[in-house]
Amino acid sequence: MQRQHSTYVNKGLGAFALSLFVFVFSCKKGEQLPNVAPETAMSIEAINLQGDARLNSTVNLTWFGTDVDGYVQYFEYKINEGDWIKTQTQDTIFLFNIDPDLDSTDVDFYVRAIDNEGAKDQTPAYLKVPLKNTPPIVTFEEASLPTDTTNLVITFRYSASDPDGNGTLKQGFIRANDGAWSEINLNQKLISIRPSDTRVTGVGNADVFYGLSSTPDLTIDGFVNDGDNVIQLKVTDIANAESAIDSADSIYVKPQSADLLVVGGHNASITAQYKQLVKDNYVGADFVNFAGNSGLNQPKFWEPTFSLMTNSYDKVFFHSDEANFSNPLTGADGKMLDFAAPVIQNLIDNDKKILVSTAFATGADLSIIGGVLSIDSFSPSRGQAFFTNDSIAISTDAAYPDLQPQNFLLAADPFYPAIDAEIFYNAQLTPSGGWTGPRAIAIRRRNSNNDVNLVLFTVELHKLNKLQPNQNQVISKILNEAFNW
Repeated sequence: MQRQHSTYVNKGLGAFALSLFVFVFSCKKGEQLPNVAPETAMSIEAINLQGDARLNSTVNLTWFGTDVDGYVQYFEYKINEGDWIKTQTQDTIFLFNIDPDLDSTDVDFYVRAIDNEGAKDQTPAYLKVPLKNTPPIVTFEEASLPTDTTNLVITFRYSASDPDGNGTLKQGFIRANDGAWSEINLNQKLISIRPSDTRVTGVGNADVFYGLSSTPDLTIDGFVNDGDNVIQLKVTDIANAESAIDSADSIYVKPQSADLLVVGGHNASITAQYKQLVKDNYVGADFVNFAGNSGLNQPKFWEPTFSLMTNSYDKVFFHSDEANFSNPLTGADGKMLDFAAPVIQNLIDNDKKILVSTAFATGADLSIIGGVLSIDSFSPSRGQAFFTNDSIAISTDAAYPDLQPQNFLLAADPFYPAIDAEIFYNAQLTPSGGWTGPRAIAIRRRNSNNDVNLVLFTVELHKLNKLQPNQNQVISKILNEAFNW
């Protein structure tokens, strides 16, 4: 039973004065009259509502009491044949239960006053409350749904309510397409769905995840990997009334086809360069461009959507520049790598292999991504470091060839590596404006087994293309050799 108390009992001072008058002028000296029990009344005597006009399960009831020789100390009420319940208020919002499978019912409500001497009203006030159950409602949060196409994972939020009071909600159910209905936890309003086997196409099972969980909470059937999916929801209430079914728009789910996922944060032309670079040097990869459509292609929920997507892959190649993007759901602005940082950290912690090619704006904030990518800091000096097209970047590993930019780079992004990283490439830089600082433009980091699990370039790899065979060799050796453990 849900109760909300809003007012307090008014003490019957007027009644007390009247009783005092009666006592003074009608009693013999030294004689005390017996205590008179209080009286109770409902604010309304009857609710004459029938059929569809009946009340829903949430009802506000009010009452009052009088006492001719004292004051009302509190009230007690009971519902049907239940126990008397003490209250200090004169109105309460009740959430009445309707028995399962009943569309309507009548509730007997009694209330009695108790005075300052503990005397109870022997004729409690009574009200018959006519109730009709109202079906619950469930809706997808449209803005949270992915566009008409997504890679592996569908994430969304939904809401469920009941005009009779949300406390009357009983069960929630989900299904994909023509699959069976499966019960969901109504306390979990953020849901992700991913094929149970991300590489098997066609109709099959899918795992359902609550919130930020990486462990499935249930499995549903009828899901189409590499096909269109219509996700549906429904809820029931304590009277077993069922909501209308809400259906999301059809969403095409792209399957996993390889062990490498290439994530783009560049415009279409540069993204095409990276796609070709990978295709020329690695057999099999899946591609997604989050910068496409002015950034609207990026995940609305980087966690859990991006996390569940990338967890299916062994290797991730993330390329982006210094541009900021707005999240299409929250409106939050940030560098794409900042959005992805927690997921990248989780991938590294789970021994995935990560290649990152990016750039940083002057004075970039490293508080989010710096620790993840093993960047300690940039040079604090004024001026800039130029990377000219007649200079080279030299690897600290003799097995890797030199790299050289095709064009004059006005501002390179050399950095001081964190203590857990090793310098991979140093660039021949030209200082300008008094600049002094490091020469490192790439690092590697290893796990506890001395295997390379992170490679970072802060001069974007697509710009190091003057010696194209060398560029190809570097990409090939990282993806096929350094990450082949």
